[in-house]
Amino acid sequence: MLEFVNPNWFYALLILLPYLAYEIFIKNKRKVRLIHSRIDLIKKVSIRNSFLRFLPIILRSLVIILLIISLTRPRFAHKKQQITGKGIDIMLAIDVSGSMKAVDFQPTNRLEAAKKVANEFIEKRRNDRIGLVVFSENSFTQCPLTLDYNILMTIMDNMKINEEASGTAIGMGLAMAVARLKDSEAKSKVIILITDGRNNTGEIDPFTAADFAATYGIKVYTIGVGSKGMVDYPMQTPYGIRYQKVKIEIDMETLNRIAEMTGTERARRATNTEELKAIIKYIDELEKTEIKIQNYYEYQELFWNYILVAMILMMIDFVFRTIIRKELP
Repeated sequence: MLEFVNPNWFYALLILLPYLAYEIFIKNKRKVRLIHSRIDLIKKVSIRNSFLRFLPIILRSLVIILLIISLTRPRFAHKKQQITGKGIDIMLAIDVSGSMKAVDFQPTNRLEAAKKVANEFIEKRRNDRIGLVVFSENSFTQCPLTLDYNILMTIMDNMKINEEASGTAIGMGLAMAVARLKDSEAKSKVIILITDGRNNTGEIDPFTAADFAATYGIKVYTIGVGSKGMVDYPMQTPYGIRYQKVKIEIDMETLNRIAEMTGTERARRATNTEELKAIIKYIDELEKTEIKIQNYYEYQELFWNYILVAMILMMIDFVFRTIIRKELP
């Protein structure tokens, strides 16, 4: 953004313009009567030198205009923002066991719906570090806490169901997320746990992991994903993929107890994508980051450029008057 620190100097320019116009267009247009036998020759010389006759006043006028503009002190103002305040550290713990292939979240399966909604959640956050843990019969850190949301969402997009898993270790997934958050100095530490099953394997049970979370002041929001009753599940057959009705039980009682132990009231259940979006939106509104944004400007001064051009024009005027003008016929 271009601005002028001393714009009142433009009034001086307005006052000066009529004088410059008088010097160029009136004072220098003097009629001279000559009696000469070669009038045609004089006309050719006068036409050739007409511009050169006006050059000194044009150069001086430009010098004065440039100096006045430099006095207005033009400058570019570059707007900057200073963000202060600590964000929230958030770990997403997502179930990738085989049951997440159930396609009750039309038109996709449970895992793809969870990935889509999680990415939308990540895009809305500002100044928060977010990480990702996945679990099935074991747990793995896919992405440590980061502010690089693009990398995190790319990892999220590439996340796949563990086809070889034979169980769901909710306790292990939660414990891994706690381990990633326990040393955090953020003002708030949060785990969002998404699963569709019950804990049936792993060395750490969910309640022990929840107790660890509570010890370190970590809140755990638990979400059960999946419809009640029989759901379509893809089965590989010699004739390709066929869908078979199966019943996948979600242990909401365990998820509720984890939530209560870590201070987040109760678990929530999503039976379709819209309900999952609503739950994530609810969590997003609860866990607001308190940051202060202070605007300030960095300035790039331009008046030196006008002064430099004015000095160059003054040198051209000096050379013209002392050397070139003397050699004109």
